[in-house]
Amino acid sequence: MRKTFYLLGVALLTALMTPVGATALETQYVGKVTAPEIEPGWVGTLRVGANLNFTHNANVVGQENGSAVTLGASFDGMISYSRNGHDWRNTLSILETFTYGPPIKQFLKTADRLLFESIYFYKPKKFPWMGPFARFVLDTSIFENTDYRAEMSNYVYKGEIDPNTGTDKVVKGKKLHLSDSFLPLTLKESVGAFARPVGKEEVEVLIRAGFGSHQVFANGQYAMGDVRENGDLEVLRLKNYAQAGFEAAIVVQGAFYDKKLTYKVFAETMIPSIRQKEAGDTRSAASLTNAELGAILSFKLFSWASLDYTFKALRQPQLIDEWQLQNMLLLTFAYSYTKKSAVPEAATEAPAADAAVPEASTAPETPAPDAPAPDAPAPDAPAPEAPEAPAS
Repeated sequence: MRKTFYLLGVALLTALMTPVGATALETQYVGKVTAPEIEPGWVGTLRVGANLNFTHNANVVGQENGSAVTLGASFDGMISYSRNGHDWRNTLSILETFTYGPPIKQFLKTADRLLFESIYFYKPKKFPWMGPFARFVLDTSIFENTDYRAEMSNYVYKGEIDPNTGTDKVVKGKKLHLSDSFLPLTLKESVGAFARPVGKEEVEVLIRAGFGSHQVFANGQYAMGDVRENGDLEVLRLKNYAQAGFEAAIVVQGAFYDKKLTYKVFAETMIPSIRQKEAGDTRSAASLTNAELGAILSFKLFSWASLDYTFKALRQPQLIDEWQLQNMLLLTFAYSYTKKSAVPEAATEAPAADAAVPEASTAPETPAPDAPAPDAPAPDAPAPEAPEAPAS
């Protein structure tokens, strides 16, 4: 199994990075695919959203009496730069949701994520649909995490021995602090090759493959485990670790009905052939494979409101050997703003030396203005709002 993954990775990288292989792929599978039409220069986009839900129950069968309220906020920002085959995209996403209601009557964190991604693509003129890439990701939560219970419960620290009893440490209470702010923290870096075989508004396909590394900082943090048959709650201790190995990802996204319906489906995996090993851990690289699956579906109801569904499945066996699943359906009220740098108009080509020179006019001769520099805006074009980055 392990050799099969490596052979597939080597074959894909060879096909993407070798001109002969790239030509074969272009001819047999994707035809003549052009580069995506991205606005040259700097582009910034900002989207701020909020959601609210209120519920009140009185003598409803199967429901706790009282009022419950859910408050949420989201922030999505992107700054990108594109010119001469260079495409650099930086995104920052923040999602926070809290719920207050019976029986605990305490604000509970139901969603908390801070995600930053910076990715660079280089698109050669000969094969603009493929080329090298580099990527960096920071993934964490902003607020501390605490487990709340309506009744007194036994928290059993799995693997931590109490010297007084010789068994797993047990703490009784209605709440337990699990993790601090901005922890656990996951960093990801990857380099390799990408291919964009389909580039339509309805369907866009992006494939990445290469070498990746993960670093997880979680020492001193905890996560909830299984509930035992007697009702005791297992608590798992988290640890730092680092991994590296072959990484691959695919993203499929698109929009319909004048972008009123948008979707995104993605999958990412990394096989940690290089990793930190602890005493007694005999698991193979394949069994420690990291995987992340996700889907986003958004219905734009109005220019300021949308109905969004998000699904995420995450597997990090060296951190916690369970699938982490999350489903969210949100009615979001949002405001979006986009800012683009001014694009210089193309300079008019000068006439050839042997071209016919027009006869002089009888009107009084006026001096011609100095010709603008190649990268400067034309005389009638508005000045750029921000200094332009030099072309590579």
